[in-house]
Amino acid sequence: MPYHSLMKAELFWRIVKHEVKRQNTSFEWLYRKTSIAKGTFSSWKNRNIIPRADAVYKIAAALKVSSEYLLTGLDRFRKQSNPLMNEIVETMVFFDNNDLKAVAALVQSLALRYAAGVKRRG
Repeated sequence: MPYHSLMKAELFWRIVKHEVKRQNTSFEWLYRKTSIAKGTFSSWKNRNIIPRADAVYKIAAALKVSSEYLLTGLDRFRKQSNPLMNEIVETMVFFDNNDLKAVAALVQSLALRYAAGVKRRG
């Protein structure tokens, strides 16, 4: 399987895991809600496979998110017009909490600089 496909599957499963945790639910709940067997889920996750479109839709519907969000980390309503910003957001899905805290600190620091009137060029 090409590296790019593995990255997309890893992204998909990381987002699903994130949403399950964020919504304070469980994979057991997700299996029941989608009527997809636990073994099927496990096989997809262990083999790093993105499910068929109908299963992605069921998972997205159960989690009340868009299929696009599960597949890309972005939602068509939240996409930025700046391609670099989209790339940054897509990459951040792979960050752990420490990485995200560091990014948040950097963004807050830059926001303070801009608020103080210090503008960067480039």
